[in-house]
Amino acid sequence: MELHGSIVENLDGAAASARRLRGHPVYKDTLLFWGELLQEARRVRQTASDQQLAALDMAITNLESELADRAA
Repeated sequence: MELHGSIVENLDGAAASARRLRGHPVYKDTLLFWGELLQEARRVRQTASDQQLAALDMAITNLESELADRAA
């Protein structure tokens, strides 16, 4: 997966996009990308430093929450 910026920045951007697009249709490719981004973040989390861990966990939780709300 090719990312521009940090994994946390990408997760935050995806969560912001998901919030902005609430109630609107979203391309299937976009939903797939967000899912892949979460998978990559979980992989990165395994080797993250203690400093990075809190921000990464929060960003993962925020995007997961936005996607859960979308599916409901």
